[in-house]
Amino acid sequence: MAGNGFFKEGKYQPYSVETWADLTGGWDTYTGEWDLTPSLPLEFTTTIIDLGRSDYTSYLLEWSGQGTSQTTTVYYGDTVDSTGGSIDSPTTITGSPGDTLSPVKGRYFQFKISVDYDDSAGDEPAPFITAITASLNSDKQQITKADINSSTLGGSVGQRQLTIDENIQTVTSIITQPHYSSTLYMADDYVATDYVATGDVAMPKILVDKSTSPTWW
Repeated sequence: MAGNGFFKEGKYQPYSVETWADLTGGWDTYTGEWDLTPSLPLEFTTTIIDLGRSDYTSYLLEWSGQGTSQTTTVYYGDTVDSTGGSIDSPTTITGSPGDTLSPVKGRYFQFKISVDYDDSAGDEPAPFITAITASLNSDKQQITKADINSSTLGGSVGQRQLTIDENIQTVTSIITQPHYSSTLYMADDYVATDYVATGDVAMPKILVDKSTSPTWW
């Protein structure tokens, strides 16, 4: 755990901008409550959470205290250093209040919270943190769609769009089973228009474009 504050009376609080050298008014000046300038934003980084395996994972960070969470930074990766104290070359995602961050693939996760004044003017008690709770979830949901007529989908011939209505943020795998109607006869390239040859219609193929949403079929 690391940060730029200190613990006192169950609260993680910011140090003051002033140092002892700045307190030149004498002790009598500070007989009451010391009204010093907090060093903000107040930051705190959690310990590393081990999911136990590398997997696509959604995450939730909750905190309580005084102030506004200006930014939340997510660090994740698949390995840690030899001491277990830090994630090796972690990937970083930073979000603000109200942002929805997509699931990511990793085993080790760490979170940093940055807290500042609710009011930009700073006319309220200094920010502090009393609790931080981080949770990971790698549960998967399986969706089955059957009897799909590709001609009814959006897009065009050769590029059809299948929309997933369920609340799915990350697709980890797609299994498809194409079906087709066979025929005993098909036109041949023979000059006579009434010439036919026996055979089956070619099996259709399904290709998935993994680049960006939407996914095309």
